[in-house]
Amino acid sequence: MAAFVHDVAPQRVVFAPGAVGRVAEEVTRLGLNRVLVIATPGSGARLGAKVRDLLGSNAVGLHAEAVVHVPRAVAEAGIEAATSNSADGLVAVGGGAAIGLAKAIALQLPLPILAIPTTYSGSEATPLYGTTDGERKITGSDKRVVPRTIIYDPDLTLGLPAAVSAASGMNAMAHAVEGLWIANRTPVNVALATDALRRFAIYLPRVVTNGDDRDAREQCLVAAWLAGTVLTGGTALHHKLAHVLGGLGLPHAETHAILLPHVTRFNAEAAPDASRRLREVLADDDPARALARMLSDFPLPQRLRDVGLQQEKIAFVAGEIGKMKVTAPRSASAENVRTLLGAAY
Repeated sequence: MAAFVHDVAPQRVVFAPGAVGRVAEEVTRLGLNRVLVIATPGSGARLGAKVRDLLGSNAVGLHAEAVVHVPRAVAEAGIEAATSNSADGLVAVGGGAAIGLAKAIALQLPLPILAIPTTYSGSEATPLYGTTDGERKITGSDKRVVPRTIIYDPDLTLGLPAAVSAASGMNAMAHAVEGLWIANRTPVNVALATDALRRFAIYLPRVVTNGDDRDAREQCLVAAWLAGTVLTGGTALHHKLAHVLGGLGLPHAETHAILLPHVTRFNAEAAPDASRRLREVLADDDPARALARMLSDFPLPQRLRDVGLQQEKIAFVAGEIGKMKVTAPRSASAENVRTLLGAAY
């Protein structure tokens, strides 16, 4: 067995239908009494207001300005909101945008985060953060941004549209697939990734078909948590591609979903153990084909051009990835990336 180091931040997970009602209790458990609620505008703000009300005097306000990819100006406004309200903690309510903004704030101040995810992206369980500045996305990994507590309430996902369920679920599947072949994988991460993929393969199609399927909703939320924990070991080609493309303004989850079959096809032969696990959990001798079929069955964009990638930007993205010297599980040159993106385009 290869040598490894398994080093993860402590995290408390509360999972139950109706668990959002325990948010005040969990904030008190963290020793916080001036938390700022972070959410997105619109429906996210409405849920954020509900959480603020549940917190009562422990909440100092609601900042419902989160945006996907966390543009620098959005991050700065969130930092100012937390500072001006003398917040001693953050409660992030929603999907990856809200949790991403909370991470950007926590990285600078820093403040503990309690996350209440409402999608399957899994970002609440990762140490990864990212902000955008112009056409570049600045990403990193830091234990300070890992939420101290996660409240998973499956009831909050019952109204999630099929397309959002599908995209965020395949986003989390990308975490798990990559976790099978990152250089710093550990036996724990590989086991969790395998379990997450098995659950998603069974239950994500059920959720997309019938959003009222409570059992499937619960299983997908568990899978999202497991998939997110996998990225404590770092990232490889898939996430590096998604981050560079995110800097160009492509939607995060949909981009992950479109890339997943292509990156899997590129890496599979160089990662025999990962390929064996993928064949087993996806019940297909060709894992890339199985993932492509899943994508085609879902109400999602199928190609990168469908989500706004301009063909002339492919060379730029390939050049950026080439500079990163990706080697696990195989080397990815700029030419390799141009070919991959051409197929995905």
